[in-house]
Amino acid sequence: MAARTRRADIGVVDLARELGISTATVSRALNGSPAVRPELAERVRQHAQARGYVANRLARALSANTSRAFVGFVIPYVDTPAYSAVAAECARLFSEDGPDGTQMILTITENDPERELRQLRELLASRVAGLVISPSTHVLEDTKRLLASVPVVELHRACGIDAPGVFSDDEQAMAESVLHLAALGHRSIGYLGTPVALSNGATRLRGMRRGAVLAGLDPDGLPTCLIEPTTDNGQRGVLELLERPDPPTALLIAGGALSIGAARAVRASGRRLPEDLSLVVYGDPSWFALSEPPLTTVAVPYPELAKRAARLLLDRLDERPGASGGGQHLIKPELVIAGSTGPPGGSSRR
Repeated sequence: MAARTRRADIGVVDLARELGISTATVSRALNGSPAVRPELAERVRQHAQARGYVANRLARALSANTSRAFVGFVIPYVDTPAYSAVAAECARLFSEDGPDGTQMILTITENDPERELRQLRELLASRVAGLVISPSTHVLEDTKRLLASVPVVELHRACGIDAPGVFSDDEQAMAESVLHLAALGHRSIGYLGTPVALSNGATRLRGMRRGAVLAGLDPDGLPTCLIEPTTDNGQRGVLELLERPDPPTALLIAGGALSIGAARAVRASGRRLPEDLSLVVYGDPSWFALSEPPLTTVAVPYPELAKRAARLLLDRLDERPGASGGGQHLIKPELVIAGSTGPPGGSSRR
């Protein structure tokens, strides 16, 4: 006797054979077609459920030469607060607000442009309806050409394509952070940020320099380290700044993953906050409120970034007015002042 078909392998053909009806009738019943008698449709649905049948939505979409049921989500990392929070929220929003419970296909480039190109080709071969992408540091021209063939929304980072994007308005936030530290009396403010090849790295550095000028400081004289945004690099970068012969009295960290590494490095250095060092970090204040003392944070509204990006892509897919073309959508962070910043040397404590 032939082995019983496994539940994971059950298809329309199996259901049709077991019920003694045509595959077309099974498909119509499962898709709610009024052409199938209600009692027969119910019998098909009950049998499909009992046999563990799960419809292959991607195969159905490909056979129709389109897939409104799937969108791609391309990010460089997933083990950082910024990307993990936004990925989770976007997945939820696409499922709840997209047509037929749109599903999100997540790909992680590890900030490798060649890997990014391969993954993009695979997504487009699967005929995803559109993409949300946070590009790698050095996007290939082939990648840009492929992105021009599908509705795209950029998130966090821009790579110079004609597509709408959702970004944190970091320039103003960085300027406000420098002004806050300068108002406390700091004249040597170390800056740890991301390379200017990243659009948000350039924006944050520009904000830091503008804040320094407004505070009467020489931006070229401030200790600066630009490094790829990983937790390990955050730790190394801070130790490098603190090991200088004349270390800064305050640090401004311009990246979520960098900030986690920076907090670890400060703790490892034995410096007290804010008596020995003032620290401003970047990202999700709910994480940094758990520190002792709580950390002054450039608080980024990640749920709002996700909501705006998902809505923009769904609008583009629906071809709603104003949905096509480029344009930046800026979401303003907030400087949340906490216990990690104070006057240099702890003098005149607040």
